[in-house]
Amino acid sequence: MAPAAVTQAYSTAGTVSSPLDLARGEHERVSINGAARKKVSPAPKATLTSLTVNNAGTLRKINSVVLPIVYSEKFYKDVLDPQLDEVNKLVYYADIPVGACCARFENLASKTEPPTLVILTLAVLAPYRSQGLGAALVKQALRAALHPTAPPPPTPPASGPTTRGALQPAPPRKPVNRALVHVQVGNDAARRFYERLGFKEAGVNETYYSKMDPRAAWILVLDDIAAALGEGANGESK
Repeated sequence: MAPAAVTQAYSTAGTVSSPLDLARGEHERVSINGAARKKVSPAPKATLTSLTVNNAGTLRKINSVVLPIVYSEKFYKDVLDPQLDEVNKLVYYADIPVGACCARFENLASKTEPPTLVILTLAVLAPYRSQGLGAALVKQALRAALHPTAPPPPTPPASGPTTRGALQPAPPRKPVNRALVHVQVGNDAARRFYERLGFKEAGVNETYYSKMDPRAAWILVLDDIAAALGEGANGESK
């Protein structure tokens, strides 16, 4: 008799990341007991945490403080999709939530268009910038797009209570090796940030922002996530 098939269980062990290796920045040096000369350089602790219904309010607050756009209820519902668990993250600095990245996948089932990770929002509170937090959020999304969770997270039912027994197995997602982001024309700092990560201009959408001036957005594309992350064909570091 053939052995029974082994069913993998979805694990949430990776919900909170290991501490990030951050860039040096303004928070690197602090005084001890008010001493003017005695200073230390602690390694700041920062971690990435998955979005959940319990911290969705934190995401809303960060976005409202940093971003000039008010996002809809549908947006905040969609970013909690279990299939985006490893993509959409909050970043905590010394246990304080200070930033977030939200994205979605497009063209996963298309036979003509390449599957693409579309970065929707990236926000880091001003006092915590220049620490590498934004780059850490984007790189996590890129790595997650390239390396799907195996097995994928289960899908909650369309209606009724979301109990463990009601969760449905999800089909595996194909690796996504392309990313895209829209940056408002004139936001040169944001454009340079994405270009440092390997994105390049692929065009301009003249009417992307309906309630902002200017309305135009640069379309920045990363055509090879693996190369940008320094990975080979088999996911090995170059």
